[in-house]
Amino acid sequence: MTAPATEPRMGGTDCRAPVFDVQSFSIHDGPGIRTTIFFKGCPLNCIWCHNPESKKAAPQLMFHRNLCTGCFLCIGACAYGVHSILLDGKHGVNFAACTGCGKCLEVCCYEALTITGALYSAEDLREKISGDIRYFALTEGAGGVSFSGGEPLLYADAIAAFCRLMPDLHTVLETSGYGTREALEKLLDYIDLYLFDIKIVNGAKHKKWCGVDNAPILENLDFLYAEKKDIVLRLPLIPGINDDEEQFDGVAGLLRKYPEIRRAEILPYHNYGIGKAESLGLGIPPELPAAGAKPELTEKWLDAFRVRGCRQVYLS
Repeated sequence: MTAPATEPRMGGTDCRAPVFDVQSFSIHDGPGIRTTIFFKGCPLNCIWCHNPESKKAAPQLMFHRNLCTGCFLCIGACAYGVHSILLDGKHGVNFAACTGCGKCLEVCCYEALTITGALYSAEDLREKISGDIRYFALTEGAGGVSFSGGEPLLYADAIAAFCRLMPDLHTVLETSGYGTREALEKLLDYIDLYLFDIKIVNGAKHKKWCGVDNAPILENLDFLYAEKKDIVLRLPLIPGINDDEEQFDGVAGLLRKYPEIRRAEILPYHNYGIGKAESLGLGIPPELPAAGAKPELTEKWLDAFRVRGCRQVYLS
């Protein structure tokens, strides 16, 4: 595999994009058995983000405290003062000082320290998923490759280049919808199914909880629908943040406005992102629920859509 470049290249034949994970045998990111490519970098800053390692495009150090044995060999290996022994004898990490050189990883025998994120070309990704292709046809429905993140629309050139290399694969784009029209147009001929997030319908609340206004998102949804693209709405619901009557009414309105949308899927909140955020040295917002959504709450959400006549809303 070609060694990762130091900066993303967004165009040309050698465009590269930051990727933080490639998951084989995925069954929740589109039809059939799939391989999901997770791109690193996102223009949103959702308070509940399940993949906090995807927010920044640059590689990041992660410290998995539960795996640390306290050998402290990393202190001597690091030239930038990232690692230290705290007053209580525990391992301290100054994440802001990390350059991503990886020297500390070389002496960590238990993978308590990892770097998330590396640049891949289209050829790199083809090589990475080549062993999975044989499994795509093993289930009903078209298995294939899903592009997720972060926000894959940031890397439309790299995705298009990959799709040109592998034109027979079924492709899914999991997107927040926040991206340029140019990026969407570059992918129109390459994406078979769009999993399109509707996080919060109220623009002011969307900016408060996700960091950006949702007007471009709704405009892009309108554009894809006008292009007669296959769309599934995805509805992340977070207790106490966006599971209110306004949100249910807004989603119901979108489903009436776009009757050819295949369906909508509720993505119940889970707290898996909290542990990853801690491994990145990020704070946990106090508004964030500590526990995932319980079944009785998700049933309540389904009922809220049913009474609004939304029969095409399901739990993911």
